[in-house]
Amino acid sequence: MKSNVWLRLVWNDYQLQWDEADYGGIGVLRLPPDKVWKPDIVLFNNADGNYEVRYKSNVLIYPNGEVLWVPPAIYQSSCTIDVTYFPFDQQTCIMKFGSWTFNGDQVSLALYNSKNFVDLSDYWKSGTWDIIEVPAYLNVYEGKPTETDITFYIIIRRKTLFYTVNLILPTVLISFLCVLVFYLPAEAGEKVTLGISILLSLVVFLLLVSKILPPTSLVLPLIAKYLLFTFIMNTVSILVTVIIINWNFRGPRTHRMPPWIRMTFLYYLPIILLMKRPKKTRLRWMMEMPGMTAPPHPSYGSPAELPKHIAPPAPAKSKMEVVELSDLHHPNCKINRKPSTERRESESSDSLLLSPEASKATEAVEFIAEHLRNEDQYIQIREDWKYVAMVIDRLQLVIFFIVTTAGTIGILMDAPHIFEYVDQDKIIEIYRGK
Repeated sequence: MKSNVWLRLVWNDYQLQWDEADYGGIGVLRLPPDKVWKPDIVLFNNADGNYEVRYKSNVLIYPNGEVLWVPPAIYQSSCTIDVTYFPFDQQTCIMKFGSWTFNGDQVSLALYNSKNFVDLSDYWKSGTWDIIEVPAYLNVYEGKPTETDITFYIIIRRKTLFYTVNLILPTVLISFLCVLVFYLPAEAGEKVTLGISILLSLVVFLLLVSKILPPTSLVLPLIAKYLLFTFIMNTVSILVTVIIINWNFRGPRTHRMPPWIRMTFLYYLPIILLMKRPKKTRLRWMMEMPGMTAPPHPSYGSPAELPKHIAPPAPAKSKMEVVELSDLHHPNCKINRKPSTERRESESSDSLLLSPEASKATEAVEFIAEHLRNEDQYIQIREDWKYVAMVIDRLQLVIFFIVTTAGTIGILMDAPHIFEYVDQDKIIEIYRGK
């Protein structure tokens, strides 16, 4: 701690007494300090090696033998810094004064005018620290001989506006940007890019904090805890994002969806997360109608592994059904319409004859219909995987928002003096020496 102080030393020297009437009414003498005896008072916890006052100002001598010496001095004292709650920390520094060669039996130390505090009459406000208390104590150590010293305690608290605007607030905003990673769609390749960009910005803030704080391994500063928490959360978000993107691009030809994933992510979690899946297309609605199902593609797995809305293979359609479809869409086709009773009899007897052109047309229609069904089933399974990825995205969005909010409040609110206001003018007025 570097402090600019005025020392006020007062002692009585019986050899320097005189009668004012004998010397023309002289009431005070000003002499260089080298011309008189003075106590060797030094700062014990000095940090720069200069234990004594450098500027030798004059001493004032009064007729009763009282000697007053007020030398200005700039001290650099050692102070143990506790950075546990940085930047909301409060430090207690001491300045320990005493005689270097005289013990308590030879030089009796006492507080000036019995003031048990530092005089702040000429204190200049600091832009970095607030003065909280400045008590002073006279310490007497019993022994042979008796040792004495005077210790001044400087209790200061850091002003947090600079660090809040330039360090705390950007870190909090960056931590909540990690949550927005899960709001991007899984198809967007910027999900991982955003996460890595946030990770790099956190590394920059960690380097900035390491330059501000003194190197110590005793405690972990509060801001470093929060940066480390945000760093871990961002790393986890990148890992989860990679998994989400992997699941989003899965298909029926490479992966089979287990039943527990289907029940958990397609049924239960969407209800809990208030998610509603879009309605099916008209083609899928027609595919689920009775008599409109078709055998699945061999790559889709067994019927038991298909989604519940995809029916198992139905019996092959008879030619009569196809003829009716052809009759419906081709009015010029020469096919005699029969009542429903006759159609059923013709189905059983399979006695209906088709022209070669009509037979080829029905086969083409069957091929197109089967291709559309297979394609729709493929798209449906792909959409299921995409919806699973969307549900995981929403779940992680909620989880990360709750954890980030709780971590931010829990870590930053752990500082004991975060909301305490310091009235510096009032404190200075209390410790004035008037």
